[in-house]
Amino acid sequence: MSAPAPDAGHAPATESNGPAFVKAVTELAARRPVTTARAIYSRQGVKLIESGVQVDAGLYDRLVAHRLATPLDEDLDGSPTVTGAMLREAAEAALARWPFFALMAPAGRVRGMLLQTIEAIPLSQPVAFHLTLARETRPSEYAHGVLMAVLAAHLVREGGAPIHDMTVAATAGLLHDLGMLHIDAELLETGHRLSGDDRRPLYAHPITASMLVARSQAYSNEIARAILEHHERLDGSGYPRGLVGDAISPLGRLLSLCEVVTAMFDGEREYPEQRVSLLLRVSPGRFDPTLVPSIHRLLRACPPPTETVALSADEAVRRLTPLTELLTRFHAVAADTAPTLDGAAQAVLRAVGAQADTLQRVLFEAGITPDQFGLLTRVDDSDPGVRAELWALTRELHWHLQASANQLRRRWRAATTGQALPAPLAAWVADVDALDLAA
Repeated sequence: MSAPAPDAGHAPATESNGPAFVKAVTELAARRPVTTARAIYSRQGVKLIESGVQVDAGLYDRLVAHRLATPLDEDLDGSPTVTGAMLREAAEAALARWPFFALMAPAGRVRGMLLQTIEAIPLSQPVAFHLTLARETRPSEYAHGVLMAVLAAHLVREGGAPIHDMTVAATAGLLHDLGMLHIDAELLETGHRLSGDDRRPLYAHPITASMLVARSQAYSNEIARAILEHHERLDGSGYPRGLVGDAISPLGRLLSLCEVVTAMFDGEREYPEQRVSLLLRVSPGRFDPTLVPSIHRLLRACPPPTETVALSADEAVRRLTPLTELLTRFHAVAADTAPTLDGAAQAVLRAVGAQADTLQRVLFEAGITPDQFGLLTRVDDSDPGVRAELWALTRELHWHLQASANQLRRRWRAATTGQALPAPLAAWVADVDALDLAA
């Protein structure tokens, strides 16, 4: 059954008023003027702040101590806010920086159409405020949204859709992660290991973003629904609802693929093209098979890496050994534990086990098994492409193991109403969490 779109009429006002968002607003106000566009009231009708007051850190406690009558982003004026022209400029900068994205917009009519699409994205006042907040305080998230808009528009154009559909896809791509601005920035810092409780707002951010967008008549239910689904996967391994197959909308499927591709180009990640290629190979069945070939065509057209990654075959084996051991160990632990579990818990193990099977199959096909590590150390790794592929393999296997551990926790909690993981499974999860590729 198809998932319903969020109901804009029932989006609670508090979605924009949490401590993390208020903190981000005060950080923005420390850099540029942010004033109240109208008086701010509590839900009990108490006036908390007059209209026209400049926001500063001193207002933080007053804002978070009350449930507000209206969403905070509707009550603030952060002018000048992000405009279509600014989005176009950011898209042009992205095309100049990344050869992979430049291939989507060759000079001429196609480039003009794509940039026109980005510039035409509708920006309601609360959405423009969110984008301004991202641009000023979390530039990597702003850049990620722009890349999403570019890729989403490209995939729709390549499918032969009109420019209106390109704009719809670009809008969903740009706005898909607005919910991340409602998560404490410290939790998202590189190197921060998220605990179980820390992960909950991360899993909820598609819901938050979808509700923010659904409040405005500028955005269709199709866009709000796709934003809600941008972390769903066709095989049911995604979140927040673990949807499977046709339960995910076509635009949601497109965003799901765009999300994992553009994530490889965030920040200063090395060898993004190799990582995307490997990711799609180790994730068959998760993404729309009608869209994946478009990504592979772009990857084939990208120039090969020119710099050699500092990872020899010997070092790759050292890093791969504990990863493959953990992958194998999961099956042993699951086999020993399954007979003691009820049907719902066994289904969770089967779902995570299917992903482990896929990873092992891909590694086997690539010649990456413990029995073949000796051969791997004798390959000619002077080729930059070989080194980059080995480096990407260690990174992606590590990422997939962490994703499997997180999925096991999340699905187990939902299927068993919060029962603790059996000790052997909990030990496996703890060992995955403790992995450090730099050690």
